[in-house]
Amino acid sequence: MPIHIKLFISAMAAIIVGGFGYTQLAGPRPEIAYIGFTLAAMMVLAIWIFPETGKVKASSKN
Repeated sequence: MPIHIKLFISAMAAIIVGGFGYTQLAGPRPEIAYIGFTLAAMMVLAIWIFPETGKVKASSKN
């Protein structure tokens, strides 16, 4: 995956989860915000750490 797409996905995840977390911190159960922050961090980290799977060409048996 190209770097600019990874950057865009990471930024969008940070903005969306940041807004979600901000609204949940003011609610009666702020631990939901911390769970959301943790999951977002794990997702963004996974985008950058794990490589994309590639297509493997099948060998012809001729």
